[in-house]
Amino acid sequence: MARHAAPLKETDLARTGTTVGDVPVLVIGARSAERRGLVILLPPLGGAKDQFAPELRRLAAAGLIGVAIDPRRHGERADRPAGALFDEVMAHFRQVMWPLLGGTVLDAMAVVDWVAARFEVPGPVLAGGVSMGGDAALALAGIDPRVSRVAAIAATTDWTRPGMTRIGRPQEPIDQGAAKPSGQWLRDQLEPISHPDRYRRHLEIRCDLGGADSHVPPEAMGRFARLLADGSARPEIQLIEHPGLDHAELCSSPQILDESLDWLAAGSGSGSD
Repeated sequence: MARHAAPLKETDLARTGTTVGDVPVLVIGARSAERRGLVILLPPLGGAKDQFAPELRRLAAAGLIGVAIDPRRHGERADRPAGALFDEVMAHFRQVMWPLLGGTVLDAMAVVDWVAARFEVPGPVLAGGVSMGGDAALALAGIDPRVSRVAAIAATTDWTRPGMTRIGRPQEPIDQGAAKPSGQWLRDQLEPISHPDRYRRHLEIRCDLGGADSHVPPEAMGRFARLLADGSARPEIQLIEHPGLDHAELCSSPQILDESLDWLAAGSGSGSD
């Protein structure tokens, strides 16, 4: 994909910063290239849409319309500093994370609707994300059949994250607490591992996992893949384990992000160079 492509000039780009409903979005796509599909990138907990601007430019060089969004309570939607939100999530995981995650999945589907119509995008819908954003990308594929390929990093299909510990402190389990009814409803409706039959279709999934990640334990992705291993209609799931990498190392690796997005863009039919 695109790290090897000639840089696009600003005059070759359609760049839009706007809102869809109350969701701030960043859209970057090539004006002159044939549009081969749409890709949505979803940030991790504490992240924001603008962090993906370089990646959206690379995806535009591959002939894609790329969009990133601010998850709920993030970026332009923040109601407190990112560090304070992170502490709130870790202290009341199910009560706070499940509404954040579930709401972001629904927002992502609405944004895909808007981008596809606004820019008249043909071809596939691709989704990518890191950590919480990867969780959202995986869940989006379960409720939106337009999504044909997902690239997730340090993500899970099991929102209960059995055995989850604090980042960088594998000996310190997190007491996840209880969800409120609204968060429980979102988990019941959207959690991928609770609805494996939604994924029994033409769908490609790549998930990069940390061999030493105890914050988002990788076993759930293996469990999900085994649930879908039989039958005539099943997705193609690639689980790529990186031995020795913990959650923070996996999420911050530029090489892993590059490889993940190269794989994602190759599914648009645009090739990787």
